[in-house]
Amino acid sequence: MRTFILVFSLLFLISCSTNQKTTTTSRPEKVEVKIPEPKVYHAAYTRTNDLVHTKLEVKLDWTKKYLLGKATIALHPHFYATDSLVLNARGMDIHEVSLLRKDFSREKLSFSYDSLKIRIKLDREYKGEENYSVFIDYTSKPDELKEGGSRAITKDKGLYFVNADGSNPEKPKQVWTQGETESNSAWFPTIEDPQQKMTQEIYITVDTAMTTVSNGLLITSTKNNDGTKTDYWKQSLPTSPYLTMFTASNFAVVHDKWKNIEVNYYLDKEYEKYARMIFGHTPEMIDHYSKLLGVDYPWEKFSQVVVYDYVSGAMENTTAVIHGTNMLQDSSDYVDGNYEDYISHELFHHWFGDLVTCESWSNIVLNEGFANYAEYLWREYKFGRDDADRENQNEQSTYLLIAKSKDPDLIRFDYEGREDVYDAVSYNKGGRVLHMLRKYVGDEAFFASLKLYLETHQFGSAEVHDLRLAFEKITGEDLNWFFNEWFLNHGHPVIEIGYDWNDSSKTETVTIEQKQDFEKNPLYKIPLLVDVYHGGKTDRKKITIEKAKEVFSWQLASKPDLVNVDAERMLLCEKKDSKTQENYVFQYHHAPLFMDRYEAVSKTGSDYVANSASGKMIEDALSDKYWNIRLTALKNIGTQLTENKDRLKPKILALTKDEKSNVRVQAIKTVDKYFKDDEQAKTAYENGLKDISYNVQAASLKVISENNRAQALQLAKTMEASNGGDVLNAIAKLYTDSAKEEYNDFFLSSLDKMRGFARSQFAENYGKYLQKLDPSKWNAGIDKIAEAAARSRSYSHNSMVTTLENLSTNLFEKITAAKTKADDLRKNNAAQNEIDAADRESGQLTKQHELLKEKIKNLEKKN
Repeated sequence: MRTFILVFSLLFLISCSTNQKTTTTSRPEKVEVKIPEPKVYHAAYTRTNDLVHTKLEVKLDWTKKYLLGKATIALHPHFYATDSLVLNARGMDIHEVSLLRKDFSREKLSFSYDSLKIRIKLDREYKGEENYSVFIDYTSKPDELKEGGSRAITKDKGLYFVNADGSNPEKPKQVWTQGETESNSAWFPTIEDPQQKMTQEIYITVDTAMTTVSNGLLITSTKNNDGTKTDYWKQSLPTSPYLTMFTASNFAVVHDKWKNIEVNYYLDKEYEKYARMIFGHTPEMIDHYSKLLGVDYPWEKFSQVVVYDYVSGAMENTTAVIHGTNMLQDSSDYVDGNYEDYISHELFHHWFGDLVTCESWSNIVLNEGFANYAEYLWREYKFGRDDADRENQNEQSTYLLIAKSKDPDLIRFDYEGREDVYDAVSYNKGGRVLHMLRKYVGDEAFFASLKLYLETHQFGSAEVHDLRLAFEKITGEDLNWFFNEWFLNHGHPVIEIGYDWNDSSKTETVTIEQKQDFEKNPLYKIPLLVDVYHGGKTDRKKITIEKAKEVFSWQLASKPDLVNVDAERMLLCEKKDSKTQENYVFQYHHAPLFMDRYEAVSKTGSDYVANSASGKMIEDALSDKYWNIRLTALKNIGTQLTENKDRLKPKILALTKDEKSNVRVQAIKTVDKYFKDDEQAKTAYENGLKDISYNVQAASLKVISENNRAQALQLAKTMEASNGGDVLNAIAKLYTDSAKEEYNDFFLSSLDKMRGFARSQFAENYGKYLQKLDPSKWNAGIDKIAEAAARSRSYSHNSMVTTLENLSTNLFEKITAAKTKADDLRKNNAAQNEIDAADRESGQLTKQHELLKEKIKNLEKKN
């Protein structure tokens, strides 16, 4: 507006002076107006038609990896009358589209199809309250789709055949689906919108030897005359299309229950005996969450299925969760770390995500933030607050690390790809923000608000303001300030805390500053609790930080031993605290929480003097009630241990028998560092080799290999059949250093047994081993690594591709050397047979190199 007024005034002045004699005229300088680019805003999808019910009849062509489907879809216009319908259907052959009449006769409808959407012209205009049904006969061809994916969900073809021809003895013949975010339309026509809700029926025809799983309840299983059966699954409660699933394989089934609801576990027969160990807490989880939320588990059943080559961590399909093979654990795996966080996460989605679904992917924190926080809630109930708070700290650390390069709004309307929202912001930060909200309003109000939110929006969808309104109705407080800062903004506070005691006035002053970049981050309103320890008592103060710099003062009878800001350890922030070592020693012994003790031990661990109060604190922490504090103390005991080896030796040796395998591993490393030649140390290593924990076995083998390689190689041979990733990697490291061709069979047979990060490490070790062999021995190993990379998720995939790239670089160096050798032979007039041999070597290596580059190129395309 201001620019327009300036230009108009100049023109007016020029027009008023036309009677003046002028020899030159000048035009006003043109003002450049920068037109802003439109902002990216991903709104919730517009609803023209609403799904009501979907009936699917599916058969599988295992040879072509096709699904032959018939879909009957009941809908009605959302509000406005319409005579058309648009369905998502990706990469299908559409054979028929018809209107299904009440007498079940079909009337063909005209439609167009562009391989992504079916645009259907209905027989007439339908009003909002009128239901109608369409029938579609189609063929789904998922393996012929252009492959996409993201870091969170590495492939998006919706339907996956595993070992379809049965040629791989290491894997079962299997089929499974993955719908989130919008991939189910690759195997059945639907409206891919999380707001949509439908009931469903699925008829699945498979070989009689196979067990099927789908949403809802198995109503009938009918044998056909051709060696197949048709299982009929029905879900009577409405859910979103992305939560529809089915799978089929030769599963073992272990039956459990909660109240009168069936709880089932489907997994490999080999792991059937471990099913209750892996999943056995599930009924107790269902009970705990039902009581905590005041809303009973709302669905017909709860099943969990383990599948091969899965493209994500796990998926909360309504009543039928899918897990990857990381869940397949034996007793030794389990003691090193279980996957109950996965189970609790996906189960909690059945309230937050399945019962009430985010209305758009921008609001995904309403699904994933709650599921992330469910992990805390289960740990707190089952294993105590120390365990829950340790997990909270891990979640915060991961978010703060990611935030250095990427820190968008928690409610994110400007994402590039919809699956970009599946990250440490939505998950880790989302869970921590909910924890702060809980600590602010209190437990009773927090869970009452969640109950209201769930009951108000059950079997529907919601956005973040619906959550806010539920909290405001329960608490009576306007909470826009909290939701604006934490949900509708990005970043986090950066806090600096200073302390000052004035002895003459008996006043303790605490200065708290927010130091975040205010051009990018908000100035936060931060309510906190502060514990002041003085005179043998603890006073709890309530403060609220609203300015960039706040000063708080309290008159006390004596100088405080400790002022503990954020006494509940609830604030998500970066923090610089000017506590002294004396403060931290007091904090360890008197403050009640895990984070109090962890902070004290970790902050002083790298900077203390032996036999000081700080050193004694680290020593005391070796006996802490919680294993992670003992582990942290062990990692920092060096200074104290050096001065007190004889006195501390029994305590360190005792920790090699600690109840927690992580502590036993660190204790073995500490024993090796400080008591290497001691006979008791050797006994500890020998006991470690017999430990139930794979991690402890691996650590013991490693220290033995560093002290006696010949003995370690003998032991490794007896341990090759292990299923432990750490054990196999320890053996791989040994064999790589020895570089004998006879070890190649071990690498080839072991890679298939590996899972997750351990598999990436193993492939890396294998690559280093191959480089020490003649390239003519590489081919089987290259094929094995490439095959493993093709079925791995992003990190493992990329790591194994890097291993192959390193082999490629090494091959290129050998080619260069071979060519140089041939050229030198020619220059020196060497015998022709020597030149020919050098040329053959160069040619063979070049051919091998080209094949390897092609494999790498194909793998990079798949990612």
